[in-house]
Amino acid sequence: MSRCTRQVLLVNRGAHSSMAPNNTFVFGGNEVVHQLTKGKNSFLYVSITLVNGSRLYELYDRFSISNEGDKYRLFLAGDATGTLGDKMLNSGSSSYVLSGMYFTTYDRDNDRGGKNCAVDWRGGWWFNACYSAFLNGPWSTERWCCPWHPTVRDGTSIKETSLMIKRH
Repeated sequence: MSRCTRQVLLVNRGAHSSMAPNNTFVFGGNEVVHQLTKGKNSFLYVSITLVNGSRLYELYDRFSISNEGDKYRLFLAGDATGTLGDKMLNSGSSSYVLSGMYFTTYDRDNDRGGKNCAVDWRGGWWFNACYSAFLNGPWSTERWCCPWHPTVRDGTSIKETSLMIKRH
């Protein structure tokens, strides 16, 4: 489900369907994204398509992730523009800023929350304590709360999500 088009790499894509467990597709994992972004200036484009057909997006000016030894730490900087609202870099609360956060999974609790946010919210992500933006939640009505708060309040309104990177 991954593709390269005009030097844009689809890093993560989810669609509300029955195509795969949790309907999440990841291109090669965090190590591949690290190799592609290390020492390079890259954009991050976040897109959420709603069930009503409208598409919301946020473009981050600088994006990279570190290596496994640094727990795939997320780096975002520069401007964030779009229709989603910036919830990864300037979320309005230092407890939810995602830049500088390590990647947390079920078996690696690297977040600053009191519990393992990946277990509580059912998916890996760059959690702080825990989030105001989270695109790897379960595709179900009652379990995916506030994927991009407050713009998208629950997973029932989402048809598809995408994370894409492009070098400057």
